[in-house]
Amino acid sequence: MKYRKKPVEIEAWHFTKENFKKGVPRWVDHLPVNKNGYEELNHDISLWSQYGGEKIGGEIKTLEGKMTISENDYIIKGVHGEFYPCKPDIFEETYEPSDIQVQVDGKLLAEKLAAPIKHEIDKRSRYAQRHKGFF
Repeated sequence: MKYRKKPVEIEAWHFTKENFKKGVPRWVDHLPVNKNGYEELNHDISLWSQYGGEKIGGEIKTLEGKMTISENDYIIKGVHGEFYPCKPDIFEETYEPSDIQVQVDGKLLAEKLAAPIKHEIDKRSRYAQRHKGFF
């Protein structure tokens, strides 16, 4: 039997030297605010760099045990808040951005919508003119 992945939305961060130098996103290295209102470090993820940032790596404690994070891996936060690494080729085959933004030219959209509306108004107006006085 074949199965297809359900369309779920996840958070992911590409673990590259450039991104690591910019800073680790808060959702990766901090846990959500607890019931007492405190934010704690996420001790399940350990990221490091050596030789002035020339070499980066890390480990994630997952449900399956400790997993190594290598440069260019993606760190994924799953639907239940669990973290795991994913190799770039697998990630790119499996996921696509969910926050794709489409820009619409408002004037062009108004012109495209106005033409059929104007046509319908004109049609009803002509109908009313023809039937005026027949009622």
